[in-house]
Amino acid sequence: MSRKITSEEREILLKNPELVMFSPYSAFKTHRLSLGKALMLPAAVIVLVLLWCLFFPEFIHDHPTLFALIGCGALMIAAGALPVLYITADDRAFKKAEEEHYVKQLKMLLPQDAVYRTARILWVTEEKAEGGWIMDGREEVFGYSSYVNCFPIEPDMDLAVITGGRFCAFIKRNEKTECFYKESDQ
Repeated sequence: MSRKITSEEREILLKNPELVMFSPYSAFKTHRLSLGKALMLPAAVIVLVLLWCLFFPEFIHDHPTLFALIGCGALMIAAGALPVLYITADDRAFKKAEEEHYVKQLKMLLPQDAVYRTARILWVTEEKAEGGWIMDGREEVFGYSSYVNCFPIEPDMDLAVITGGRFCAFIKRNEKTECFYKESDQ
């Protein structure tokens, strides 16, 4: 039996994202730096080289090869640092999301018309992050390899499953989320 999630139940999930096991990666905006910000470092190097040309023309006239080597080397280092900056920015975003239990991603992905059902777990293979359940009277296979906020799923337990569109999440049984399990206990 499925039922739509109420606004109160939605708030429970958003206030306790650590109890929701889901895949947040479609909500991530990776490569957070824009092209303009990415080009700031090489542009700053070019400006410094041009300022060097303006204020020290005698050095450039006396040592043109050294000036070219230093300018080109600095520009190559600045351009080579861009992938490191992108990776650092992405890593920081993923770490922050993990510390917050992916609450922003949950808020973005959780559909307004989401429904939940209770499934009875038949078997689980933790190494493969897959298992089987009975939901709505049918035996089905499920997987959770990309899910975060993981909790143990064991055979013969009930599991509340939220679905809506392409979103799927499992809710950990807890005193805060007991409203999702009341109908399955009856």
